[in-house]
Amino acid sequence: MNNLNLDKYLNITNQEKIKRGLGNYIPLYPMLRVENGKLYVGVMITDEKDNAWSKDEQIKAEYWVLIDIETDKIIEFNKTEEKDFVCGDLILKNIDSKQKEMSKYTVEKTLQYKNYLINDIKNEQLPLQKKLSSILSNEFEIDGEKVNINDYLLSNLEEDIKTKINDLVDILIQSKYGSITFYYDQLFANIIKDYKQNKIIDKEKMKLCIEIMNNYYDGVIAIDNFFNI
Repeated sequence: MNNLNLDKYLNITNQEKIKRGLGNYIPLYPMLRVENGKLYVGVMITDEKDNAWSKDEQIKAEYWVLIDIETDKIIEFNKTEEKDFVCGDLILKNIDSKQKEMSKYTVEKTLQYKNYLINDIKNEQLPLQKKLSSILSNEFEIDGEKVNINDYLLSNLEEDIKTKINDLVDILIQSKYGSITFYYDQLFANIIKDYKQNKIIDKEKMKLCIEIMNNYYDGVIAIDNFFNI
């Protein structure tokens, strides 16, 4: 983990929005913003009833703040309808691309895990199973028919396997998408460090931050505009 604790920006924003009577509003994860060639920390603020993670939503932050990265002081607290953070045209996010990527990944992982378990059930044995099969073989008579015991087990377990694999893949995807904030924190820290030391705004790293936030907040629009690069 890096030494830059992004929670401090959330705490700064929370304290100020409470002073302004906005107790039912919540700040989103800290972002960055370029204005007049200078780099700032920016925080979008949305109504607590808004579902920022739902792709069916089209949420535009009602308030936003700018924080000086040297002093950690709020230099602007804006109501969006009075001072919009969108300069020029609204940049639309590509939700379909993410959904296609997730669908492809889900199908691939589901098949991979299913094939692994099927092969394990059909071809692998516990030590005791090996000992028994060497004496009794792997074929048994069930309902008047000779069946392979592993095939029989598989036919009875197939539906349970499918359900469990689907659950496992869901957990895997949630975990992987949840972990992107760790990458984001590192990028965030590197961008600010470069700016403080060299007055360089690394726009390529900022573009990666934008991509992460667009993936993280499916329901929030104008994230590209907010970074303003």
